[in-house]
Amino acid sequence: GCRIAAFSGTTEDSCQRTSKLLTETVGFRGTAYTDSRQMIDQESLDIVCVASPQEVHLEQVRYALEAGCHVYCEKPFVWPKPGTYDAFAQATSAPAGVSDSTLRDLLESAHVLVDYAADSQLVLAMNAQYVAARESYRVLYERERGPIGQIREFHFLLESKGLSGRYGSHEGIWIDMAPHALGQIIDWLPDGTLDASSIECTVASHRTVARFRYGGAEIDAEMGKSVDSGMNRRFGINGFIVDYFGKADDHGVYRAFLKHGDDTVDSEDYMQLSVRQFISAIQNSATEPFVNGHAAVKNLEASMVILEHGKQV
Repeated sequence: GCRIAAFSGTTEDSCQRTSKLLTETVGFRGTAYTDSRQMIDQESLDIVCVASPQEVHLEQVRYALEAGCHVYCEKPFVWPKPGTYDAFAQATSAPAGVSDSTLRDLLESAHVLVDYAADSQLVLAMNAQYVAARESYRVLYERERGPIGQIREFHFLLESKGLSGRYGSHEGIWIDMAPHALGQIIDWLPDGTLDASSIECTVASHRTVARFRYGGAEIDAEMGKSVDSGMNRRFGINGFIVDYFGKADDHGVYRAFLKHGDDTVDSEDYMQLSVRQFISAIQNSATEPFVNGHAAVKNLEASMVILEHGKQV
């Protein structure tokens, strides 16, 4: 429902390729830039979507907000430059929070952005679109078990085809996939907090396994790089595990599917639902994005603390 007015890429060649693709797929008639600040300065934009490398999210989100734009930011919300993990991989984190000074400073900067957006009446959200699976999951769960009731445990197995950008193998898979799991946990348990003393985490080259307590629930989360042509993505509450997959329907429209046994529920693609929810939040102050700024920072802090507690193997 929005007009794409402009985009920013890294090189003239990549911008030409992207312009061609956007023209063919969505009838793009806007302008391509190789400088995001120049784009924001020269265009009259309502919304900026930040989908750049994680280490530049902070500055780009800040600049867009200061220009008066609503911001939809890819996960993770912010993250330090590649290689930072090596500095704290073997450190022992403080029991209740982030101990590394670089991460603490970044987390504080993220809090400042969220407060600025709220004070400026701008919508700031993060894309961790699996939160949009909630209603489909509830349908499957309640068909078999009835109301969900108390949440005692979560299980996640989320695989990716590759690693996150330029980040090293040990940290990349966690950076890329953990926000999806943490987003769902925070959505289901909005008043919950991470029990840092419960964290057990091993960080291998292509797989991170973390176990911890959040809001009184036991969490078992495994993030990995797919070792074959397929990708396993499954999650569930209280032992009710569903498999997620996406595919085109009979009309060629990509849709999201959750499957438990022989029972399947499909919906619009979670990304599309997430974008629509974000736009609805701009249009109606009574509506919240699936992952608003406060939830994004909560997600970020939990991700940092768990990774700090990780033992590299």
